[in-house]
Amino acid sequence: MNPKHSPSELELFLVRHRPFGVWRDQWLGVPLEFRACLSDELPARAHIGSVRALVLRDSDVLLVHSSPPIMSVGGRCEHGETIEQTLLREVREESGWFVSPIAVIGFIHAMHLDEQRPDWGRPAPDFIDAMFAVTAVRYDPGMLGRSETPSEFVPISSVEQLELDEINRVFLREALRKRSGFEAST
Repeated sequence: MNPKHSPSELELFLVRHRPFGVWRDQWLGVPLEFRACLSDELPARAHIGSVRALVLRDSDVLLVHSSPPIMSVGGRCEHGETIEQTLLREVREESGWFVSPIAVIGFIHAMHLDEQRPDWGRPAPDFIDAMFAVTAVRYDPGMLGRSETPSEFVPISSVEQLELDEINRVFLREALRKRSGFEAST
């Protein structure tokens, strides 16, 4: 942080969280830097652009057959929605599953690396994708969006054999840890 300016609310939030993964990539032609963090808290709603969830069911986790495969579904917040409403709607639309939230497990901080500010419906120059653990409750294929990437539940025990990056693996371990704590408290 520059000592000549007062840190923003987002900067004060981010400084409390050490990233476990950092990478750069282009998203729709816009260069971004991403930082993955574990956390029990989220920043103010104004900084959250999207929500994502790892969907757990018994000893399985939902795997999205994208390239590369990922273990989270989600999307952008719509005007007037709470974070939880967005989470439930996006998981339903992307997977067909009605879910029950367990806990916040972390976030991915995305920072623009140039002056482009496309109208993505996300805050700029930084935005946060909130990460949650949820439990699958009921499937309704009629809720699934038409253009969604196929997904399926796979045994958690087989995750090590999948070609998943360490970011997905760390978020899965945290989701399982939170689920164990949630189940112990109920």
